Amino acid sequence: MLLDECQILGQQVQGVVALKKYSADLNKFRERQQKLEALVDDLRPLLIALDAFRERNLISVNFSQKADQVLAEVAAIISEFQKDKGWIIEQFKFNALQAKVSALKVELKGQLQQAWLAYKQKKVPITSSELLELLGKIDTFKPAVQKIQRRIAELKAVEYPQDISHFQRIDQAIQDLETAWGSLDDVPTDVQSFLRAATTHGASIDSLTPEVKNWLIEQGITRFFYIQLGN
Repeated sequence: MLLDECQILGQQVQGVVALKKYSADLNKFRERQQKLEALVDDLRPLLIALDAFRERNLISVNFSQKADQVLAEVAAIISEFQKDKGWIIEQFKFNALQAKVSALKVELKGQLQQAWLAYKQKKVPITSSELLELLGKIDTFKPAVQKIQRRIAELKAVEYPQDISHFQRIDQAIQDLETAWGSLDDVPTDVQSFLRAATTHGASIDSLTPEVKNWLIEQGITRFFYIQLGN
């Protein structure tokens, strides 16, 4: 609705360009048209992203109040423009409309980023960069580790999903990440516990069981570990 109204205004201004009676003010009309089109272009991606989030019930915040304010401003501009075409270049206060659109954009973007963060926290598996770095030294796990690292980097680079198809690609990336992370379950449970401890707060000597030690030897990664006296 809001985009439609802004586009209508832009189209009406464009139509005036063809009128000979305003030929002396063509540049001013074009300037207004370009500014209005820029507002629409800035707002459109956010509203498309909002629709994608709402389709998944990830955002329930009502933006109608701020949207109605902008819509009322645009409606008033259209009304004045229809009465007097010259009004758009003589009395139209572009900054007032721009301020309302900017306020709406800030709130929309904040809500999208917040919803995206909550979505990632719920969907993306928690991984350990230190553990991945260690397992990446093992040929058997290197392909899975590299895939996990690529997917993590891709997801970190996303400010928020831009539209429905982008959401679908992100879900596929998360699924790939889960599958690759799950493939590391081939590591024995005791070894997993030892590696996670060793790559975070440190593993106790008691956790270095014969099974764990033999696994480390078989994988050829014992050289990456050393004993340090704790507090």
